[in-house]
Amino acid sequence: MLRTPFIVLLVNALLWMIQAQLNHYISPWNISIFVGGLAVAFCSLRLSYREGLRALLLTGLWFDAATPVPFGLHAFLFLLCQALVFTFRSRLAREETMVGMIIAAATNLGMMFAMAIGLMHRSPAPLQQLPRLIADSLVSFCVVMLIAGWSFKLQEQTLEIAGVSLRREQRGVV
Repeated sequence: MLRTPFIVLLVNALLWMIQAQLNHYISPWNISIFVGGLAVAFCSLRLSYREGLRALLLTGLWFDAATPVPFGLHAFLFLLCQALVFTFRSRLAREETMVGMIIAAATNLGMMFAMAIGLMHRSPAPLQQLPRLIADSLVSFCVVMLIAGWSFKLQEQTLEIAGVSLRREQRGVV
């Protein structure tokens, strides 16, 4: 269905707005958070491969539009992580919230470090950014673990209200 990626995009846009607002409030402490792993975890664990790709491409472009990184970087990382998680999702209890939380935290951490390594050349003293990267990673980890259950439930409920049955899609009935 074509409406599923757009519904997921709307909820991910809400997640991005919450991230932006939290970053605004914690900016005096020189800390920022990133919660893109939540979007990747939900799409790769609960949606079909094509719908996950569509939703994450749109979400990645949404994240890219407001950040000072090369356009397409978030989209590329989201799609790469989705492909990696999707390859071994059959071995996971993918409908369990705790599994989703662990996958979200791991992908979030991986994307943060990949972006840091990829953008390291922009900094005049890249190794001096390491303490901030560690602090940002720890704070992001805490935030992702705190809101992961809420985020997954919000995604599922929004899709259910829109008439999309995740259980039927996962079983291949639709």
